[in-house]
Amino acid sequence: DQANVMLAKVEEAISLGKALPDPEDCNDGKAMTIAALLRKAGDKYWSDSYRGKANRGIIDNMISFIGENRPLSSLNVELMDDLITHWKENHNANSTINRKLSIISKATTFAVDRGWLEQKPKIEWQKEGKGRIRFISEKEEAIMYRVLTQIGYFKERDIFMFLVDTGMRLGELKTLRLDDLQGNRLTIWETKADYPRTIVLTKRALEIFKNNDGDLSIPYPRLIHHWTQMKSAMGLEDDKQFNPHCLRHTCASRLVQRGVPLLVVKEWLGHRNINTTMRYAHLCPTNLEEAVKVLEPNVTQAVA
Repeated sequence: DQANVMLAKVEEAISLGKALPDPEDCNDGKAMTIAALLRKAGDKYWSDSYRGKANRGIIDNMISFIGENRPLSSLNVELMDDLITHWKENHNANSTINRKLSIISKATTFAVDRGWLEQKPKIEWQKEGKGRIRFISEKEEAIMYRVLTQIGYFKERDIFMFLVDTGMRLGELKTLRLDDLQGNRLTIWETKADYPRTIVLTKRALEIFKNNDGDLSIPYPRLIHHWTQMKSAMGLEDDKQFNPHCLRHTCASRLVQRGVPLLVVKEWLGHRNINTTMRYAHLCPTNLEEAVKVLEPNVTQAVA
């Protein structure tokens, strides 16, 4: 890493007509390339799981653009701008760009904590639209159940119904154990937010959990393959938002629509920030029908 940093500095000095750098500048044990940092962060945070594999693919693409020998000290706002421009030229959506920026953000925090960087570069997050929240109707749920039963995908059927009733993330399923259940209360110890939470299972979810001895893990490629088959059988091939994550949206939407306070929904889903939960606020029961009566013209008064 130090040799690569020195090489990059020498090449930069030559191209700018400056004096060659002092080798001692790269001899303090902290010198590192951006590529090396990204790989170290990848090994630390994304060494397994399907999402980890995807993030490591993003890291490889970043390194292809940035180069192997670029010193970590050059990770600045200008480079961030170059990356964002590159991604936009490749037609990446703002949400996709923000996901890639979040990898850099975590990697630079990793570097600052270890003294490899003095401070994180400023990251200009891209504006994302709220978008449409796709959740499944009770009719669609019944069709899913029937299709999966007919095909013989019984474990997938159990998993999908369990996710509808719990709102859990797919990645949280693999950490569950039968002894995490106390009565009808299930504690999820390993979560995206890094703190455990406890939910109460419906009768259906409780039965599914017990029948599977608490093991609801399944290889992600297999799950997606069977989801795609089910989706095709339902005639929803063109509905890009109809994906496994919409099961979590479904649970959240049903909680909100049936009058559960947003703060309770936040704790149920394990959101770090209430702003994430507020995406469902428009589904809250309201007195709009009563409010509109105030705006209706009083026909008797108008005639008078």
